[in-house]
Amino acid sequence: MKRILSVALLSFTLAACGEGGALNDTVKVSVRESIVATCTTAASEQIPEGIQVDINQVCGCAADKVMDGKSLSDLVANPPSPTEAMSKVQACLQELGPVTVNPAA
Repeated sequence: MKRILSVALLSFTLAACGEGGALNDTVKVSVRESIVATCTTAASEQIPEGIQVDINQVCGCAADKVMDGKSLSDLVANPPSPTEAMSKVQACLQELGPVTVNPAA
């Protein structure tokens, strides 16, 4: 969470310099990576044993949905709430297909 806030603060500072350009793209990549890392960590702790899901793919999809159509200023001013983030994860799970359950050994 601290990492997201740090990236958001950096994003806010850079956003003040204006939208667009290579610097903007670099910051957006960093923000996406931070969202994916946070999502992956949180999700990994909550998946029951025997459930197979590509967390990186799901979290990458969710990060893309969270960021879709938003500028850095938008992301900084209105970061996704936990409810919004969870709804994006659920949408990605539905889009990416069923979760595999391995039988208990």
